Amino acid sequence: MTLLRSFTFQLWEIFVGNLLLLLCSLLYLAWWVVSFRPHSAGGSAGAAYIITAFITGCLAIGLMSSGINSLSGHPKGVPVIFILAGGVAMFIILLLATSLGFHRAVTSELLIMHVWAVLELSAVAVLYGTGRLGAGRAAAMAALVGMATLLALVCYALYYRLDAVAQYYIGMAPLAADAAVMAVFLALLALS
Repeated sequence: MTLLRSFTFQLWEIFVGNLLLLLCSLLYLAWWVVSFRPHSAGGSAGAAYIITAFITGCLAIGLMSSGINSLSGHPKGVPVIFILAGGVAMFIILLLATSLGFHRAVTSELLIMHVWAVLELSAVAVLYGTGRLGAGRAAAMAALVGMATLLALVCYALYYRLDAVAQYYIGMAPLAADAAVMAVFLALLALS
């Protein structure tokens, strides 16, 4: 695609990082489908899916963090440090709220959804700061990330209050929503 030729190295890091996060989300979803289907014995494919998801997720975090850090010096937009601090504060508040208020067992998904949201919002902030995304597109992407994160939090809070079939389906909703948001983000970035 000729539009991608104007990418700098840092933009490629953010783009490829998002692409890897999309792949991670799809692999995580495949693992969920195989491993948590009610009345199913699962299979060895589940292990391959989750290991590959973990590897792609770690690579994505590294690439995106590098690109975000390199582009974060622009004065326009929200400083990434505020997004990071807000993400940590929200994680602590929601950890306490879900464990104490909802009596929900703490699982890695709470951390995963926060890391994802902070990465995406940080990428949107620096892309807005560099002028790669206009105010409307940046606000739309931030809103999509916010809605996907809110959906994930609702699913997380409700999960153990549901029967096995409902748990199976509600566990897939955040993964599918995140994948859709990342697909939109990749398209916006490619077309910007």
